[in-house]
Amino acid sequence: MNYLQVSIFFRTFALNFDNKPNQISKLFTIMKTKITVIILFATVLTACFGGGSGSGSQSTDSQEIIAQIQEVNKLLGQLERKADKVLTPNTSVKDMKELSDICEQLDFDYDPMQLEPEVADQCKALQLRIDSVKRSINSRIETLSRSQLVQLLDIQDEVLEQPQACPVYLERGDKLFYAVDAEKTVDVRIYNTDTHQLLKTYTAKRSVLDSMDIRNKGIYLIHITPKMHQYVDVRIGYQPGSVDRLMNVKQVETKEVEARKGDFLAYSKPGIAMKNLFEEPRKFTLRGQLKAAFSGSSRAIVALQVPKGATDVLYSLRISTNEPDRASDGKFHDNMQTSYKRVKMLGLPVYESQRGAGIISTLLGENQPLREEDAYINMYVFYDSKYAKQFQDGKSAANLPYNVDYSTLGTQSCNGRIPSKGRSTIYLAFENERMRYNNYVWLEAVSAVPHTEYYKTEYKVK
Repeated sequence: MNYLQVSIFFRTFALNFDNKPNQISKLFTIMKTKITVIILFATVLTACFGGGSGSGSQSTDSQEIIAQIQEVNKLLGQLERKADKVLTPNTSVKDMKELSDICEQLDFDYDPMQLEPEVADQCKALQLRIDSVKRSINSRIETLSRSQLVQLLDIQDEVLEQPQACPVYLERGDKLFYAVDAEKTVDVRIYNTDTHQLLKTYTAKRSVLDSMDIRNKGIYLIHITPKMHQYVDVRIGYQPGSVDRLMNVKQVETKEVEARKGDFLAYSKPGIAMKNLFEEPRKFTLRGQLKAAFSGSSRAIVALQVPKGATDVLYSLRISTNEPDRASDGKFHDNMQTSYKRVKMLGLPVYESQRGAGIISTLLGENQPLREEDAYINMYVFYDSKYAKQFQDGKSAANLPYNVDYSTLGTQSCNGRIPSKGRSTIYLAFENERMRYNNYVWLEAVSAVPHTEYYKTEYKVK
């Protein structure tokens, strides 16, 4: 009909719904929020009620509209009866959401100026009925929602050694519930992360079971600090202050960022600070043995001044048979800093141990210099200036007490680590044993000083 569009999708609503309570959830699963009543009285063409049509036609149309209105009233009655069965204290959130969606889709509009008085009265009564049904159901859902508990976290038998923070997003009118059961004792603190305000404290408790009314929206933190390595159970939830808070639970994203000492809930980790030992790469030429007999030298000594507190010296050694520089020369310190920022959040140990590589090996592995197959030299490590001077004066390294662990014979381009062992100066001695060919060497070095770094967690609502 060109004067009326009616779409009534009560499929499965009136069907397959008996008095058994266990059918309610199954029914809503079938519906999938497609139960909709939409009655739209479009603009009626003048020809339908005007001079273009006779009174008999108008009467027929009005009777048909009234018949359809009566059918919708019957369906609204069914909706009310079904709501009575569903909306009980044991109602699931899913069922309430289904009913809420149905009410959201109920819509009715008409133009009384285009309808006969009798039809307009019927339409007005239907509109009032629909509005009443929606208000009634939504009000009951609102009331029931306040008695629901939205579970956000349920951790069982979690082994805690370090403090754990559990963030939750809450709004005004919500009520936070939390329960912590510990094997020994823990400290529990509740914070508002937006204001950094400490709201509640529980010290040295084995069990905490409490609640808190929320006055301001924001991200709240349940911070648990174990007194020792132990098992802990944690349960967190909230009673929503509105239907929207029941239907749409918001999650919190976390991100670890660098912080300063004293920042809100900042925590410390052992780290390393790297300092460049040279303003620019040390470049030198090791002459071939035959050429060194006439001019130049096949040997070189570089003294590394170790800053106070440094436990290691990290070096990059590029060896080439060609003299021109590369664009990568002089970038060792910056590249090591970049790599450190990328991997330090992985929790790797700062120092190497005999059983495994630590963060320093990882950094060096990421910043290996390019190798040339035909370019190789000997490198010796001396901790005593006397022996370094003797090597420089021509004494054979075989007759000098160099450090065997960190010296390398026939090395190509590489990088490595040398422990300072409390020394303020480390001497690197280089020798070209090749007879005819020169080798060109670029040496870069940084010191690694242990220090404390601080981090904090940033929280953001998804």
